[in-house]
Amino acid sequence: MEVVESSSFAAKRNNPDYLSVDKVSKQFGGFTAVNNVSLTIKKGEIFALLGASGCGKSTLLRMLAGFEKPSSGDIYLQGDQINNLEPYQRPINMMFQSYALFPHMTVEQNLAFGLKQDKLDKSKIQKKIDEMLSLVQMEHLKARKPHQLSGGQQQRVALARSLIKEPKLLLLDEPMGALDKKLRARMQLEIVNIIESLGVTCVMVTHDQEEAMTMADRIAIMNAGEISQVGTPSEVYEQPNSRFTAEFIGSVNILEGVVKVDEPNYVTIHCNDTEADVYIGHGITCFEGQPVAVALRPEKVAISSYAPDQKYNYVTGVVKEIGYFGSHSVYHVELPSGKEMLVTALNDIRWGNERLTWGDTVWVHWDDNAAVVITE
Repeated sequence: MEVVESSSFAAKRNNPDYLSVDKVSKQFGGFTAVNNVSLTIKKGEIFALLGASGCGKSTLLRMLAGFEKPSSGDIYLQGDQINNLEPYQRPINMMFQSYALFPHMTVEQNLAFGLKQDKLDKSKIQKKIDEMLSLVQMEHLKARKPHQLSGGQQQRVALARSLIKEPKLLLLDEPMGALDKKLRARMQLEIVNIIESLGVTCVMVTHDQEEAMTMADRIAIMNAGEISQVGTPSEVYEQPNSRFTAEFIGSVNILEGVVKVDEPNYVTIHCNDTEADVYIGHGITCFEGQPVAVALRPEKVAISSYAPDQKYNYVTGVVKEIGYFGSHSVYHVELPSGKEMLVTALNDIRWGNERLTWGDTVWVHWDDNAAVVITE
């Protein structure tokens, strides 16, 4: 998986907390949907809540919007507690997955609706509409109604309507869910550019890992109502703090083992699935004899038809399946123990008959810093 981190995030790191979620929980009867969640989000940041269905991310977003009230805990926006404010009292706008455009109104009328509700004068309304239509490149379609627009065009109108009132916080609920894969990839970057050009602080909910990695400055991984890890896309992918995060983000090989040698500058781990011990080229917080898991991303692993010249970090196997994706292939290698490992290899050789194929005996190997050791 390609990890993309916004270039503007470095400038946001030093900003004070803009949105604060302090020990927030939400119960529905005897069920806890959100359990003691605390988060801080900085001004201008695009922050993603990522998790599987039922993990609590949408409930948390709805509490930010005011559609649900916390059972306990507090939510602050720019230092002001907003727990008890109704949705219409909060300086927050939300863009829904369905877009919720008024079908009987034109694009221009959809954008004008909220401004008219605020009783702005006509000249100011028109100026804001013109500016927003220009920003989302929809000037030539302002007289069309939603059913006359493509999915991507409808999405831009919905985003423009959410931004036109200059909210202090923008909430996106599965923003790309209704789009096809190609359009989704293009719109992800378009939306980021629009949001960042306005300096709007944004919290988005998604179950799509690539969407979160592409759009967000930071990501919170949610599981069973709790936050498992918060970090930049590269941090949660390259440095998972738990087995759940490692397995949830992207593809990963997990080798079970026991710490054999624990030194300040290296560690060796005995794994039943590998002929050689696993060597980690740096110290970790552990003790000899401790059970651990070794996490290896498929792209961090090499595959060859010959034995590597190394003492550690290799295993033999047989190619059982090959997934061809054009730019790269994914090899499914069955180890002698019966465990399967995934290896991602670039297709930098043009002719297919020069590549490894089904049934080949291969060596899978990796360097000293490729693996992450997980103790929980």
